[in-house]
Amino acid sequence: MNQQPALNAMVGSSTQVVVAIALTCLGAAVILAALLLRRRNRAVAAHAHSQHVANLTRLLLRAQYDYPRPTLADLVQSSRQGGLTIRLHLAGSPQELPDPVDLAGMRIIQEALTNTLKHGTPNATVVLCYQPDRVTLTVDNAMKAKTPASKGPHEGLATMRRRASKIGGSVAAGPYQGGWRVHAELPFRSQVT
Repeated sequence: MNQQPALNAMVGSSTQVVVAIALTCLGAAVILAALLLRRRNRAVAAHAHSQHVANLTRLLLRAQYDYPRPTLADLVQSSRQGGLTIRLHLAGSPQELPDPVDLAGMRIIQEALTNTLKHGTPNATVVLCYQPDRVTLTVDNAMKAKTPASKGPHEGLATMRRRASKIGGSVAAGPYQGGWRVHAELPFRSQVT
């Protein structure tokens, strides 16, 4: 009869080990399921983000060929439909711009807003300042907390600079107050004949 308590202790101990192993396996399965769900959610978010960028680019490119061509302010307004929250500030008296200046300005804003959506947060501030001999464009946006280092040349910046230089203008871009700023000056008096 003394063997019975020892046998009960062994069976009870074995049961506890089996339960502990089962709970550990269950915990591992829950953790694995959570990691797989997190990975899937990231993939879904990345796909949605790339769709926003593609839709915005398509919207902005379409606006470039609409006639009568929309104003720069209209372009900013239409990009809001592409998933961006944009604060627009106008300074000076808006005026009709010569086609080369208007097109360069539209493409520079397009590139800056597309980069905002790709690399920053979906919020931007755009300032259009009309002066007697030029228009200045400034696009500011906050950067994401973890922005991956850019690899390779900054083709978008080079393209913006090329567009501005073709009409005698300039583009400066870089970090600004914890975010990123693109500032373009596009003269137009020399363009008017």
